Amino acid sequence: MEYWKRVLGRESDPDGRPVKPLREPAVEIEEPISLAECKKALRDLKQTASGPDGVSWSSVKSLGPGWLQYLFNSILACGYPTKSFKNSRTVLIPKTEKPSDPGEFRPLAIASVFGRVFHRILASRLGVWAPLGASQRAFQVNPAKCSTLAIIWDGKNKRWLHDAKGQFKFRGSTLPALGVEESYKYLGLQYGSKGKLKTGLELLKGMLRELKEAPLKPQQRVFLLRTNILPKIMYYLVNGRVHQYTLRECDKCVRRFLREVLHLPHDTPVSAFHACAKDGGLDIDCFESLVPMYKWQKLVSLEEVPDNLVRDLSQLPAIRKRFQLKGAQTSFNNRAEYRMFWKNKLLDNLDGFGLGEAADVPQVHSWVTDGSSLLTGEMYIKCLKIRWNVWPTAARASRGGRPLSVMRAAGKLKVWGTFCSSVIGLGIRERARHDRIVEFVGSQVERRGFNVIKEKSFATPRGHRRPDLIIYNKDRVWIADVTICADRGAGPMALARDNKIKYYTDEDLATEVAKVAGPGAQSVVGLVWNWRGCCEKKTDEWLKKMGVPIESRRLASVRVLEGSVWCARGWWSQSERVSVVFVAPAFGNVRTSFRHPPGSPGWSHVYDAALFKELADLTTWTGGCTGFPAVSTP
Repeated sequence: MEYWKRVLGRESDPDGRPVKPLREPAVEIEEPISLAECKKALRDLKQTASGPDGVSWSSVKSLGPGWLQYLFNSILACGYPTKSFKNSRTVLIPKTEKPSDPGEFRPLAIASVFGRVFHRILASRLGVWAPLGASQRAFQVNPAKCSTLAIIWDGKNKRWLHDAKGQFKFRGSTLPALGVEESYKYLGLQYGSKGKLKTGLELLKGMLRELKEAPLKPQQRVFLLRTNILPKIMYYLVNGRVHQYTLRECDKCVRRFLREVLHLPHDTPVSAFHACAKDGGLDIDCFESLVPMYKWQKLVSLEEVPDNLVRDLSQLPAIRKRFQLKGAQTSFNNRAEYRMFWKNKLLDNLDGFGLGEAADVPQVHSWVTDGSSLLTGEMYIKCLKIRWNVWPTAARASRGGRPLSVMRAAGKLKVWGTFCSSVIGLGIRERARHDRIVEFVGSQVERRGFNVIKEKSFATPRGHRRPDLIIYNKDRVWIADVTICADRGAGPMALARDNKIKYYTDEDLATEVAKVAGPGAQSVVGLVWNWRGCCEKKTDEWLKKMGVPIESRRLASVRVLEGSVWCARGWWSQSERVSVVFVAPAFGNVRTSFRHPPGSPGWSHVYDAALFKELADLTTWTGGCTGFPAVSTP
């Protein structure tokens, strides 16, 4: 601490040079900030660490350019920034592998994200009036931080020799020479007399070993893997020579680590790891796909620099060969193509098919990757298993093994698919999951000043109607009903929403509701999530319009997944007295009983004929079925 007090507390040396104005003052720099400038600043804002105020970069982007324009112009009008813009937190970045002295750390100050966006706008304006040179050099050489490496060619014996004698001097000091086994860190890479010392795979294994041994929650390990380890390894691989085989082994090493710390089955789809979180995956970079793309982009950037010498060097075959990846097969032109590739791979997979609507409301899936404390470590793992449809079942364990008929003979026929939307034999848990979401939505709108009536029954000529929520104020009335439906294998979530709206759109019901909620204009709203935690698009839009913040909308999806986990736990402990499942066309939901045998008009899907023939041989079709556990769509 004393070291840094002495370094950072010392006053700067005064600069006595006279200031010579080069041009008239540029008053345009202080003009009000336009909406276009804020849009560009937000578009260029990449994922970055938050400052001492704790505001994340994603929160700043979600505010929108209009809000930032109002804030920044208020600061310009006042003539001085807020205190939060002037505060920063300092982190120490080690300069060596094993630092032993305070001077071997590099201090890095991290200010507020708001301040950085504001300064970026001002810097872009300043750059028009004071452009920087393409080859500016603004550093001083420190001999204590330098090393030399001398390689001598022995032409007679046809070999290279390492010269360990210091032959270079700077300002009277001899620069130390590296020994044969010593290395030097240059641009993040360790170099020595034998070239780059560590391979990316060796470095990755060491980092994963340390991360696995650290006392962290699973979601924290995933967060550090994505934000710390993978970017370092990516940089190491892109800027060094590497073979496609090494990239493939690095990807396998990462997936093996994730399967261990998240307790995932070995047949978890590869696309579940590499697909973007908003598409249903874990958003883990795939080295085999991205390193060739980044190498090619780096070569293209060299061809576009204004320096003629650099452009000519980039055309040399020896230089271009360094950027070519031996054995590369898959290539993408940009990150968007990479994302679409893994999204399609996930949706083409049987386990990931139901996540097709996840990208409609991408913001509710950030809990997967942000290291959130919304969930315990155990619940985080189980929610991922539900989300990817890899919850352990006997049928899943039999893949490539015993046929289902053998398992049925043992009294354990279990097929996992959309059962979570009905939870056969577990009506209490299913209702508890539904009621928890109703209670959550009701409490959220109540906090925004609305009046709420929960689960009130109304008698109509068509029967009793019992909407989950009646939400009203002096001007408007909303009749809202919550549904947790099957995934898109049973139809889109919009179908379940439309069916709910159709069911509660009734003149007699509207009359009864007006008696308790007032004469305000009425609307019927269907609030729909599927059992994988995906939120229907118009549901999210309605919640946003009602003033429910993104954090609460994300929490609602997490609560749905938690409910599905409870249902799955109960499914394991249920007795053998369970019904066969089929998808009812009325609401797009899975029902727990049936009136027609498989193949009749009452069934909305075509199932595996051999499987249902096997079931039919054991079942008496009298409106119900007993004797074996639940069956659902594969």
